[in-house]
Amino acid sequence: MQYRSHRYQTQFPTQLATPTGRQQCHVIDVNSTGARIQGPRTLRRGDKIKFRVLNDEVAAVVCWSSGDKAGIIFRPQITSNQVDTLRYRQDRGRNRPRGAVGFAFAEM
Repeated sequence: MQYRSHRYQTQFPTQLATPTGRQQCHVIDVNSTGARIQGPRTLRRGDKIKFRVLNDEVAAVVCWSSGDKAGIIFRPQITSNQVDTLRYRQDRGRNRPRGAVGFAFAEM
């Protein structure tokens, strides 16, 4: 059985470039290897799509599609900063390593 990494819930709006043209959608969960999107109805398995995160173009391949939802795999994987942007994470410092505490100790 194949397991995937934890996905972070979000509601990140974006515009996809698809084989049938541009479409509005929301990324509804994400990790560095893939995401689930909601909105586009014309996607099919194997379609190559693109969208922008942090002024970088992100490429992905559709793994499954059902109604207005689809699962995608990023090719190549996205960075931790891009994941944090897609999940609206504001507390991560630029120079702080991933997993570091997001606050400073206050003196009493």
